[in-house]
Amino acid sequence: METTSPGAVAFPDPGTLEERLGAFLEQRALSRDAVCKEADQGMGTPALAVAAGSVLAGFGNHRSDLDLLVLVENDKLTRFPIQSHEHGTLIDVSIRRASAVRAGTAELTAEPWPRCATVTEAAWNHRRRALNTANRLALGLPLLASPPWDDWHARLRRPWLAEVVEQWWTVEAHRLAQAARWLLGARPATAAVRAREAVVAALNARAAAAGELYFAAKWVCEKLKALGDAEGLALLRDALAPPLAPREHVRRCLTAVERVAGDAAPLHAVLRWSTGTGTTVLDDRTVVDRWQLRALEVARRDLPPGDGDAVIWSGPAGSSPPDDLLPLFVHNMVWLGLAHPDPEVPA
Repeated sequence: METTSPGAVAFPDPGTLEERLGAFLEQRALSRDAVCKEADQGMGTPALAVAAGSVLAGFGNHRSDLDLLVLVENDKLTRFPIQSHEHGTLIDVSIRRASAVRAGTAELTAEPWPRCATVTEAAWNHRRRALNTANRLALGLPLLASPPWDDWHARLRRPWLAEVVEQWWTVEAHRLAQAARWLLGARPATAAVRAREAVVAALNARAAAAGELYFAAKWVCEKLKALGDAEGLALLRDALAPPLAPREHVRRCLTAVERVAGDAAPLHAVLRWSTGTGTTVLDDRTVVDRWQLRALEVARRDLPPGDGDAVIWSGPAGSSPPDDLLPLFVHNMVWLGLAHPDPEVPA
C-alpha cells in the first residue's frame, strides 16, 4: 500500500514500512527495542529517530545494513556517524544536529535553484547532502518522534520533495554530460566515465518523476525494475557496458541523456576554482596549482585569485570555454556547475 499526496506523489505508507523493517529484524533475530536503544549515543535525547536506507525503500538484500538517522538538540554537534555491531547486525547510526537539518531542508525550497551567484562547489555538495538527508528521513519509518518533530517529519512527505529530487538529478545529468563533452578531446576514457554517470543521473530523474524518490544513485536499476521501465533499463545496460570504443560510447550516452533529461537550455555552465587551487601571476602568464602538487600555465594575467569563488567563465550549456581555459578543466583545476544565469554575470 502507498499513500498519495496531491500531485500524484506516492510515499510508502507506515504499514509497508513496518513490514519491511519487521522482515529485516526477524531474519536477524533483532528486536525493535534494540534498534531504538541505538538512537541514544550520549549526544543528547533523540528528538527524532528514523529507520531508513535501502531496507525501508524496499531494495535491501541479505547483505544490507540498517540506517538509523537521529536528530538531537545539541548545538555543538555537526555530523556524527557511528557503526554499531553490538547485535550482530550492522546498524549505521547518523546523529545530526536537529536545527541544522531543519535549516538545510528549508533551504531546498527557499529560493530558485540553481543560480550562478550561489552555485559553488561547497554549495553543490551541501545541497546534495541536504537532499539525501531529507529524502532518507521522508522515506523512512519514525521509531521515536517528540513534538514538534513528529509534525515536521510528516511535512517532508509532500510533493515538493519529488520536485527537488527530480530537479537535482536532471541538472546533475546535464552537468556530467557537459563535462564529458569537454573531456572527450583530451581524455576520452574519462569522458566515457562522465557520460555513463550522466545517463545514471538522467535515469534517476526519470525514476523520481515516476514516483521512485529514493535518492541513492546506485539503486537506479531497482527503481527502474519497480517501475517496469524496460526502455530505461536498456539505456542503463548500454551505459554501463565497458566502453571499448570510448568516443562512440560517449556519443550514445549523450544522446540518451538528451532523450531522457531533455535540453539543458536555459542553463549556463559556470566555472569556478576547484578546492585547493592557487594562482601566481608571472610576467604575461598565470601559474595555477592544485594543492601545490601539480601546476599549469595559462597565458593570461586576468584570472581571479585562486582562494575565492569568483566566476572564471560562464556560457550557455553546450558551448565551450576559450581554448586557453579548457585545459584548466581537463586537468581538474576548475569546478563545473550549471545554473540559470544571473543578470550581473556575463554570458
